[in-house]
Amino acid sequence: MKQRRTSSTSMSKSIGNTLAVKKKVSKNQVVFFDYRDERKLKRFINDQGKIIPRRITGLSAKEQNLLTHSIKWARFLSIIPYVADEYK
Repeated sequence: MKQRRTSSTSMSKSIGNTLAVKKKVSKNQVVFFDYRDERKLKRFINDQGKIIPRRITGLSAKEQNLLTHSIKWARFLSIIPYVADEYK
């Protein structure tokens, strides 16, 4: 029988599984981001005020682009802050 290499393959599988756990949106939902919906946009911003990347949110490229534009427009209109208060 062939021996399995466990060192590199098991590590890559565990990393992939941890990223899958962090997904914020399931693939079955219809995604629409309104710049006025502060609660929904804050789900995709970390405690520093940075936009959470696509590999963690689980959004497609088009959805992430819509999210980014909505967050930036909401920041411009002062609906959500650019930076959290504790980092000012």
